[in-house]
Amino acid sequence: MKKVKYKMGKLGKHYFMKKYSQINTLLPDTEAATKSNILNMMQKYDSLYLKPDEGTGGRGIFKIAKTVNGFVLRGGTSSRNYHTLDALYNSLHKFIYKHKYVVQQGIHLLKHDGRSFDIRVMVQKNRSGQLETTGIVGRLAKPGKIVTNFHSGGTPLPIDTLLKSHLSGVERTNFIKKIESLGREASIILGESYKSKKAFGVDIAIDSNMKPWILEINTGPDMSIFNMLKDKTMYRRILMYSKF
Repeated sequence: MKKVKYKMGKLGKHYFMKKYSQINTLLPDTEAATKSNILNMMQKYDSLYLKPDEGTGGRGIFKIAKTVNGFVLRGGTSSRNYHTLDALYNSLHKFIYKHKYVVQQGIHLLKHDGRSFDIRVMVQKNRSGQLETTGIVGRLAKPGKIVTNFHSGGTPLPIDTLLKSHLSGVERTNFIKKIESLGREASIILGESYKSKKAFGVDIAIDSNMKPWILEINTGPDMSIFNMLKDKTMYRRILMYSKF
């Protein structure tokens, strides 16, 4: 049987990682953004995200959510209402087909000061070629924005700060360790398909039940977000590892 070679955009990475039982329950449902997939998934979930299969930096992302009398489509800071999902899809289909989009189950992100946030875990190869977690940072969405990315106005903050209102001291420390090791484990798995890559940026969402979700793994992660933190310890470590 011919081995399937995944084109490793978001969807290819998702299918690859889904085969591993250690993490497959932590991956949000993700499919190609066809009309039938969007309709089916909207019946299962309160909200969906539409993302470019190969995009980075939070650009070109849309969110679809149910409203009292239909659906709302949000992108950037603007939103439009539609009575039916058909009408919503028709307004978008040429664009999402041309730019090859995926549709992903929406996660109810944990909030800090009423704003959503997620987490970026940096994982890098050490001197002996083993993957190690070298950094972890929270990304707080700009008010009114649907994405947390730094390049879309998100604010990088210490993860400890963002989790303060959700977990007590010891719980928080243990939870952060859990997220760091999850980032490493997910990177080791995806690394099976990316043997030559030396760094992975794992985007992890925490839902309102404190369940972590692996949203995406970047194989060319931006280090500059760590330089935005007041404490430069992590950034210096990441720079040092990038030379190995």
